[in-house]
Amino acid sequence: MDLPTILKAASNLLLIAVGIPGNLIVLLVFGHIGCVERKLLPADSIILMMTFVHLLIILNRGIPETLFSLNYRGFYNSSTCKFLIFIYRTTRAMSMSMTFLLSAYQSILIAPATSRFSCLKPKLPTLILPSFVFLWLLDGATSIHGILYTSQIRNITGLKFTLNLSYCIVEYPDKESYIGTGTMVLVRDLFFVFFMVVTSAYILFVLYRHRQQVKGIRSSEQNQNTPEMRAAKIVVTFITLYVVFFGVDNITWVYTLTAQKVTVDLNNVRVFFSSLYASVSPIVVIASNKKVKSKLQCTKTVKIPQSKTTTVCTV
Repeated sequence: MDLPTILKAASNLLLIAVGIPGNLIVLLVFGHIGCVERKLLPADSIILMMTFVHLLIILNRGIPETLFSLNYRGFYNSSTCKFLIFIYRTTRAMSMSMTFLLSAYQSILIAPATSRFSCLKPKLPTLILPSFVFLWLLDGATSIHGILYTSQIRNITGLKFTLNLSYCIVEYPDKESYIGTGTMVLVRDLFFVFFMVVTSAYILFVLYRHRQQVKGIRSSEQNQNTPEMRAAKIVVTFITLYVVFFGVDNITWVYTLTAQKVTVDLNNVRVFFSSLYASVSPIVVIASNKKVKSKLQCTKTVKIPQSKTTTVCTV
């Protein structure tokens, strides 16, 4: 294998090694919380759905990319390609939608009582499930081109308006469908990014104003450790990761719409950065979410007869 192929296989293996265990841990922890407590908070439900989506991204994209890099060609027919590309593009969009939904939920949750958003607070638990259904339908509908135009890899020399995705190709019938589909995806992404940044800025503004109000009551160190400040840091971290990773993805996507010929290596870079968020986000959840951390830490001390006390770790 040449060096680019080795680097591609190694990077995908890294995504799998980090992303699959990380997302599985978060899924199991919140699944355990849901079984024990019989319900999840809206924020926990959003994180759970986002984690499930990220696991699908890595399974659907990382494993086929890695197998193809290692010269495995066993199941890459047109039907499989249509399924894989459609699921990947839908879950990629859902990853963005869940990040936006989390920031929107937190912005409503911390809104002052005098805010026009305060009337939505009692309705938040009942709005989560309809939001999930709506976003799945929206992202699936805007990703239907993954089924229409995808086929198995073949010689594409001379073909126009074609994206080479290594093991599959997306071949658009004409320039109008190529540009139109790309523009629709870009507009959808920019819509969510714009409102994601707006909600995050609103959260930071509310928390800053709250900190200024209580500055004379609490010490500076205590202000830094309030739940509000911790929530702000988590939101800022998620948004920063999204802007960096999906920003590279979208910039590359804009370039593919204007370039005469797009190399497979450029598409690989774009896919890597769009999948990197799915692998890194569970690390942020594990490091910052108190519920997840408490379930992964040693929480019980049990006395065993005729021996010293021993610590039992629960997950």
